[in-house]
Amino acid sequence: DLNRQDPAKGLMRTNEILGRDTHSDLFVTVFYAIWNPQTRLLSFANGGHNPPILLRENGRSQLLTGEGMALGVLPKIEVVKNAVKVGQGDTLVFYTDGVTEAMNEDYDEFGMERLHHTIRAHKHQDATSIVNAITTAIADHAGETPQSDDITLVVMKTASSS
Repeated sequence: DLNRQDPAKGLMRTNEILGRDTHSDLFVTVFYAIWNPQTRLLSFANGGHNPPILLRENGRSQLLTGEGMALGVLPKIEVVKNAVKVGQGDTLVFYTDGVTEAMNEDYDEFGMERLHHTIRAHKHQDATSIVNAITTAIADHAGETPQSDDITLVVMKTASSS
């Protein structure tokens, strides 16, 4: 089925299905990726979601933005398929806005800069350690301030060449 091989087509089809539910104001943001370990290619499409961070082993980083909007807002949308080669030792961090918008008592958000800094500081560790480092950094930042949104993280770490 082509919808399962092409993330953009899958998101456009999902948008059509959500659009049929006229009794709801439901909308959803989603980042849909397909990883091929043989070719090291990550095909992806972004439906208005926070762009994952790809941190290269050499220290360079990029946001996997893509072109697409939240699903369920308009009856027909255009989503663009993208692809990126993921090298040995690279780290991919997928996250919800609860991560970057986690606030402390001064209403200061955790933000992208702190997220990038935490990922860089722990980039040579395994995926579980990176998740733990980010959640610890968020908790340290927020202190006793209750969070208003869910905090969801997925880290993908490829094997290093060494």
